[in-house]
Amino acid sequence: MGFKRVWDSSCPRVWDKWESNGTTWVIRDLPPEDDEEALRILVENLCVDEALCQLHNLKEDQLSIDSLKKFWRGYLSKRMTLACYEEKNGKSKLVALNVCLVICEGEKADDVIEGEPWKIVYGALKVAQESVDAFKYLGLDKILYARGLVVDREYRGAKLGSRILEARKPLSLYHGIKGTSAVFTGPASQVSAARAGFETISTVTLKQLAESGLNYPKDETRSLKVMVKKFE
Repeated sequence: MGFKRVWDSSCPRVWDKWESNGTTWVIRDLPPEDDEEALRILVENLCVDEALCQLHNLKEDQLSIDSLKKFWRGYLSKRMTLACYEEKNGKSKLVALNVCLVICEGEKADDVIEGEPWKIVYGALKVAQESVDAFKYLGLDKILYARGLVVDREYRGAKLGSRILEARKPLSLYHGIKGTSAVFTGPASQVSAARAGFETISTVTLKQLAESGLNYPKDETRSLKVMVKKFE
């Protein structure tokens, strides 16, 4: 049996909260009523700025965008996504999120992927994910995994990405999960993950992706990293 989040009257739960320059920041579960706003932020930011999406000009392919929205909507419905809100002048605004899910050892994804750019991006993520056994490395039978980390363009530079990644720990431990893993595709997210205490267990260059048959330049300077963190 796979993992299923119990969403009850105690939800959404708060996993982190702090104040800075007169603003209160809160990281909590993403509630269902904010799913569409989360999708907007994901599409308007990741489809444009994420390294692999940018490389294949995914933002210009409507089929890819529609497929990605279905992909993210499915994972948001698992109710394990971390959402960061700016709370100011009595108003709460969603500004960043990390689409998370729990994967049990041996589970296989049944994602439906459409649109050539999205197929190529997804293929790269799959190659990276399969380059190392995160379950074996962490010694766990289930881990918190992620399908997208995004900070709205207006709010970048405040290290919100690192705070969200750090919030994976209380979210995971509350559900009896002792570790997390994800593929980080660009320098900014890789830096945020390192800042949050993640370690790299596999690096896949664009050249390796090209050699696997995917449409990528044979570039050894750019890479995807599988990064993990174990919780005590």
